Amino acid sequence: MHEDHKHSFKAAQRAELSLVVYNAGFQKCVPGYGWGPGVRDHYLLHYVVSGRGSFEIEGRTYVLEAGDAFLARPDTPIYYRADEDTPWEYYWVGFAGPAAALLLAQTPFAHGRSTLRPAAGEALRQGLLDIYKARGADYPSAVRMSGYLQAALGLLMEGTPDRDERSLAVYAMRGADFLQQNYSRAISVEDAARHADISRSCLYRAFRAVFGCAPSAYLTRYRIQRACQLLHHSSLPVSAVALSVGFADPFYFSRAFRRELGQTPSAYRETACAGEKTPPDAAALASEGIISSR
Repeated sequence: MHEDHKHSFKAAQRAELSLVVYNAGFQKCVPGYGWGPGVRDHYLLHYVVSGRGSFEIEGRTYVLEAGDAFLARPDTPIYYRADEDTPWEYYWVGFAGPAAALLLAQTPFAHGRSTLRPAAGEALRQGLLDIYKARGADYPSAVRMSGYLQAALGLLMEGTPDRDERSLAVYAMRGADFLQQNYSRAISVEDAARHADISRSCLYRAFRAVFGCAPSAYLTRYRIQRACQLLHHSSLPVSAVALSVGFADPFYFSRAFRRELGQTPSAYRETACAGEKTPPDAAALASEGIISSR
């Protein structure tokens, strides 16, 4: 007789970190146990330690077993299910933040790959367990979990993409790092390209390949994410918020904000401060820009 054994943690509050853990745990599934079809609002990494199961994503089905890992991306329909005869046991972590896509771009999960067989399998399992053991509702726990998650992703980097893919990821990361560090200034895509030491067209190609969006869209969405945090946590006038995140024209800022979120900055602040909405945690809007190809 099969019994389901599940140990899980879900963060009640999502800390404003560049890499933030949403959930973590491990589970021995009963036969046929599944999740979906559905979408997540974050990345979700599973590592299979025993048994078998299937993972469906973007019209493809993968049959996986012990030693395999699979990754779900935000807003991407997925379905996974344990085998009827030998149901799998897996460890998992759900995460997001502006650093998430940057780090994943340095792993074999780059360019939309959804499954892999990591070389450091047992170390990865222990890394995912360390994340779960560090669980907690306070900010220090969130920081510790983030650190263990970064270490686990570092293990995945031991199996890297080919040279061309690595080059694109390196250029995209350089450009994205420049944009994140200088978003409040009057910067341009040309500035980011010079920082990455490539042409504007090459930077555009790198961003499209790694993040699924243009550098300008990445910057706009990152600025709006930061604006959301200021609108929620400060009393600065909307015009001052706009200036603080790099928009010289407050009217253009309001139009861009409404285009991204479907409401004005003032309306967002009103609902956020009334407790009806929480600000995007760890650059959720930037993550959307990073992973969306729309």
